[in-house]
Amino acid sequence: MSVMQQGFGRLFAALAVAATFGLTAQATLAGERVREAELARIFSGVTLDGIYLGGAFFSETYNDDGSVRYHDVGKSDSGQWSVRDGKFCTFYDSQEGACFFVERDGANCFTFYVPDAAGGPKAGPAKDWTSRGWDRRKPATCPTAPEIQL
Repeated sequence: MSVMQQGFGRLFAALAVAATFGLTAQATLAGERVREAELARIFSGVTLDGIYLGGAFFSETYNDDGSVRYHDVGKSDSGQWSVRDGKFCTFYDSQEGACFFVERDGANCFTFYVPDAAGGPKAGPAKDWTSRGWDRRKPATCPTAPEIQL
């Protein structure tokens, strides 16, 4: 085998390892809970477009100053967002808010779960998700692609 063939062989092997690592890293994102230390970094300054479990669409902007602006088909609202006890919290001026566990479903899909009501103060996430959202600047990677965008 020539030196050139050996060089191409090594290059091909390195590319194969890199491709495998990239796919593995991407696959590990699905269903992975976002850690508290990452929540503010991920959402600060971002607008998520999203869908509730029931099918209604929404859009929400998380400003760097901790304020939030919410829109859906029927209303809009303002409030505050924060990170507390490993959860992402949104509270509004004229509607109910809550704190959510957040899981990543691919590179650009975040699934929100309320704490399990039967679990007490140390409860984990409820079985069913509440909403899914994606950074509108990037293609969504949610399991069910949205049919419309806000």
